[in-house]
This record gives sequence, C-alpha cells and structure tokens, in this order.
Amino acid sequence: GHGGQQQQGQQPSTLFAPDIEEEANSHFQRIYTSELQIESVISMLRGFKASSNQREQEVFACMIHNLFDEYRFFPRYPERELLITGKLFGSLIQHQLVSSITLGIALRYVLEALRKPLRSNMFKFGMCALEQFKQRLVEWPQYCHHILQIAHIRQAHDDLINYIQQALGARPAAAGAQDGSQAAAPAVTPGPGATGAANAAGRNMGAVSTLPLSAPGQQPQQAPP
Repeated sequence: GHGGQQQQGQQPSTLFAPDIEEEANSHFQRIYTSELQIESVISMLRGFKASSNQREQEVFACMIHNLFDEYRFFPRYPERELLITGKLFGSLIQHQLVSSITLGIALRYVLEALRKPLRSNMFKFGMCALEQFKQRLVEWPQYCHHILQIAHIRQAHDDLINYIQQALGARPAAAGAQDGSQAAAPAVTPGPGATGAANAAGRNMGAVSTLPLSAPGQQPQQAPP
C-alpha cells in the first residue's frame, strides 16, 4: 500500500516527533483506501490548521510536508492513487490551506505536471489538481499565461483554454495591471515589494512556514517559465 512509501529507503524526518509522523501517515492510509473522502480530509485539515491544540497543528504541518516531500515519487504512483493525490493537492490550493511560499511551490508543481506529455499520469495529476482550484486562477494572471503557453493543452483542452481566457478577461484591472499585483489577493499572492504581506501570510501558516520547502522569497505568481 501507499502508506509505507514514506518510510522506505528514507531516513525518517527529524522535523516531527515519531507519533506525529505516525498519525499523519495513518490519515494518508485512510485517504488512499478511500475510507476518508477528500472533502472530509479538507475539513479535518482546516480544523487542525486553525486549532489552538499544538499537536493538531503539528499533524497538519506534517501532512502538508510529507505530501510535498512525496512529489518526487508521484511518477511511480498507480493512476488511481495519483488522481486521489491530485484532488487532495488541488483542494489544498482551492481552500487556502497553503499560502505564501508553500502556495508558490504547490502552483509550480501543478504547472510542472501540466507540462508533462498528454497521456502521462503526471499530466493527469496536474489536470486533476487544476480542476479543484480553477476558480482561483483569476487571482494569478501570470500563472494563467504559463498554462496558455503549453502547446498540448492548447491542442487538446479547448475548454480549459476558454475558461482561462474568460478568467483573464473578467479581471477588473486586466487592462492596467500587467503584472497582476494590483488585482491579486494581497495576503495570498503579494505583488512585487509586498514583503510585509508575504511575511504575515508566512506567519499565519504556523509550523509549515518553517519547513525547508523552497528558497525564501519565492512568489506564488512568479512560476518559472
């Protein structure tokens, strides 16, 4: 099963106590046996993230960390598990359970997957994740342009291309704000220079913001070309 994947051939993470790791992994096992629906997982994670209970916050941080850490193994996942992962991954973005630097990495991972060949499992993962947070694309015009530049999406997914073009057209500041900084939701996607907002967003993430997930200052709306 999937649950053992985190332990095999890797030294255990020193970021979290063993009992925290164990609880986080038990939730993942229930996700992959379909005992836990993604909707339930999201409301559970929401509760953990907002909890005043330190342990629950740590389980939240551990689950997010382990999911991101597993990204490099996603290509080995069976299709069913990968689509469940895609749905979970996209739902984290949709429900604002990741923000600041972590949000930037999540968006970049989805974009990387969308650039993989059309019939590959990783592409299916990307499409599945994107489907969950489509409504938020309007917040990230630059990200939309990156997706529009992927040739095989333009060829095979008219519906998505139309959706993105409509989202870009529906932006109130579309004419004036080329970089999207004015129209972006400030706490989630700070424009250039909005470091205060970024730091505040980082602090709100509690334990997650201290994870070595990316170089500091990675801005969510500046996914690499």
